[in-house]
Amino acid sequence: MFRLGGWLYSEGRFRNGGVTIDDGVIVDVERTPGRALDARGLILPAFTNAHTHAGDAVVRQELAGNVEELVAPPHGLKHRVLARASDAAVVAASRDYLERMARGGTQAFWDFREMGLRGIRQLCEAALGLPLRPKIFGRPSSMRYNRDEVRAILRACDGIGISSRLDWEPRAAAKLAKDAHDARKVFATHASERIREDIDDVLELKPDLLVHLTEATESDLSRVADEGIPVVVCPRSNAFFGKILDLPRLARSGVPFFLGTDNAMVNGPSMFREMDFAWKLARLKGGVAPRVILDAALAGRKGLTASPDVALAPGDPADVIVLDVAGEPTFGGVFRSGEADLGFVGLGGRAWLRKDRRLVELAPPKAGTARRRTPRQHRRARSARS
Repeated sequence: MFRLGGWLYSEGRFRNGGVTIDDGVIVDVERTPGRALDARGLILPAFTNAHTHAGDAVVRQELAGNVEELVAPPHGLKHRVLARASDAAVVAASRDYLERMARGGTQAFWDFREMGLRGIRQLCEAALGLPLRPKIFGRPSSMRYNRDEVRAILRACDGIGISSRLDWEPRAAAKLAKDAHDARKVFATHASERIREDIDDVLELKPDLLVHLTEATESDLSRVADEGIPVVVCPRSNAFFGKILDLPRLARSGVPFFLGTDNAMVNGPSMFREMDFAWKLARLKGGVAPRVILDAALAGRKGLTASPDVALAPGDPADVIVLDVAGEPTFGGVFRSGEADLGFVGLGGRAWLRKDRRLVELAPPKAGTARRRTPRQHRRARSARS
């Protein structure tokens, strides 16, 4: 059992409070920090990195060129490197990237996976044994539609994620979207990243998730908001490719959005860096309330719904972090933080506590102890006690 105290984040503000964790589940959320604490500071849900290309970590050379030359299929630099790299090289590079992600307090990531079934297998092997919750959106191994391949991909992952509707022949893109929906899986696509795309054509695919919308107009954003489709924004990646995201306009539009770090060859997986950059970039366009930035890094813990309720509650998985803070917490202080400021990390039923300036994993339960209860079982137990 772990007791964490200090401050909690709820409804856009910080307040005094504490959390008790037992067997990988939050069993109590209190209004006072309590005593005999294992860690003290700002207690937050662990982050969700809502858009990654983890396999890109295998690209190690200096980068030069525009978005088409570096990442567009099928001949962009990353695709050429992935095609000739061995499975072992891609797995090792991806593993290192994912380990850094976990050390930085991220509990889930949503990955667009190239290379068909082979790419999905590479990512699954890289993530094996790590306390992360991946969502994998695969895609065909070539730019040609093959029904059997698509069905196999959908059996192996959480949905389809394509580079752009513009990269595909319209009928093929429509088939990919239909196959995903028929399988009750996610269909996701990049949209209006490099140039504006016709929003009617994009929405005709009935996407469950869009990425970027950097070049979308106010009218486009209004349409997306009306459809209730969430968007992942990746400000650092956009800036690398010469695009400046108008985050205040996106926030005003009512489009629900998440934050992601995008290509692993361009950015590391730090959500702290992504939040800090997004906050400062937004000031160029008039700024947004800082809670909007933090919420975008946390909202994915409840899936693609982009729920505004990011507060920790009894029965939740204990995927939490504790930030060391000097004095009362501020949003700016959160954004300026990093791995070195984490005093406690709880992910996937495992826990790390900072000792002697480094995070040390605490011993798991001894063999032969009771089986770990699910969040539902904990809620039932609490109800029975009351």
